[in-house]
Amino acid sequence: MRRLMPVLAVLALVFVLAAGFPAAPAEAQSATWIGQYYNNQYLLDPPAFTRNDAAIAFNWGLGGPGDGVGVDHFSVRWATDVFLQPGTYRFYAQADDNVRVTFNFNTTVIDTFASNVVGTLQSGDVTVQAAGTYHIQVDYREVTETAFVYVSFANLATNPSPPNFPVNPPVGSGQWVAYYYANTTLSGDPAAILTLATPNFNTGGAAPLPSMPATNWSARFTSVQMLAPGGYQANFSVDDGVRYFVNGALVLDRFGGATGQPQSVAFTVPAAQTSLQIDYVQFGGNAYLQYDLVPTSAISPTQPPVTGGPFATARVTAGKLNVRAAPSSSAPVVTQIRFGEEFPVYGKSADGRWYLLDVHGTQGWASGVYLRVDRPANVPVVDAGAQVPPAPPAADGQPIATATPYAVNVRTGPSTSASKLATMPIGSTAPIIGRTADSTWWQVNFNGIVGWVSAQYAVIQQNANINTIPVTG
Repeated sequence: MRRLMPVLAVLALVFVLAAGFPAAPAEAQSATWIGQYYNNQYLLDPPAFTRNDAAIAFNWGLGGPGDGVGVDHFSVRWATDVFLQPGTYRFYAQADDNVRVTFNFNTTVIDTFASNVVGTLQSGDVTVQAAGTYHIQVDYREVTETAFVYVSFANLATNPSPPNFPVNPPVGSGQWVAYYYANTTLSGDPAAILTLATPNFNTGGAAPLPSMPATNWSARFTSVQMLAPGGYQANFSVDDGVRYFVNGALVLDRFGGATGQPQSVAFTVPAAQTSLQIDYVQFGGNAYLQYDLVPTSAISPTQPPVTGGPFATARVTAGKLNVRAAPSSSAPVVTQIRFGEEFPVYGKSADGRWYLLDVHGTQGWASGVYLRVDRPANVPVVDAGAQVPPAPPAADGQPIATATPYAVNVRTGPSTSASKLATMPIGSTAPIIGRTADSTWWQVNFNGIVGWVSAQYAVIQQNANINTIPVTG
């Protein structure tokens, strides 16, 4: 018995010591977060729902985080308690729109709520003096468009490398990442970062986003696409300037003022995974970018234009609708149109499921499922390679109407009670071919649609001689 007493005492001491210390903690990056999701952007109670998240690593794109929370104007608060050993810990965060990281209730490590820096990788350090359990809180705010948030942290002594958060779309998805800058030099932090189906846009003379100016801005569009090896031709129509990079090499440089002329560049792709980059600059006036990429083997002699037309008007019934190079859902996207917009129709596919449209000078095919065509029986079947006849160019000195400060309806007659044929977006122009006797209405040719617009919202250029315009209505 006397021999056993020292052994039992030692065992008891070991037990006491073991009970006085916590088990070895898991890695900090694997902490479980309690997430409270709010259907407002101000973290105002009550949350729509609460759940446990294994990591703060979300890319919702243009969607939302779950039931009861919208796709825009929402917020999330995550919290966790983790055991940390002494050392310096580096926190990383990347979010669209804003993120704040708070350590142990009173130390702000990262905060883009105040600076409104969007989409860029942020970091901050915290020094832990003593081993123990610490509280970490992450606040996130989504305003509009793309939504993503990533947060991680690690001990600099064991993991000094920054993370590579997957904020970009996957290779081969066909999507683009757009970086918008409130300057003409693509410099500083972007005002917004969005994921888009296509870089094509036409804002007229308006700002591309609420956080951007209407003039003197720039944007960078990037995408990694799976292209078959061979020759390609990139086609552009731009106001104002554009640069085009293929696998990091500059192949087109037109970064000056507006030319309005179509531009093309041919190049060869040696490998399937291809990096594409478009730099765009806007100085003033209209703002648009139309881009398409086609294999040189697919380029054929220009098809003859459709005879006559337009034969009907199509109204978009979807939120966003792709316009494609051919009547097929696998054809390249040439531009996008939005709910409520109206466009002239020049033809339809043999099965009647696709319509050939003219979208402010860009032609393409849109699915009839998402269009309301006013006179479908009048629309002829045309070949998939048919071309919309170009609108007659304005003659030198011909009066021009510009839609400003709002979009303006093109009507069948000089009256607000006349039927609407189309809508001229803000900043778009059309030659004036006639007028009323009191010059309160202009008769215009808007992309092949002849109709009437109110002179109050379709402003004629300065110094134009109204007397040269015939009275036609």
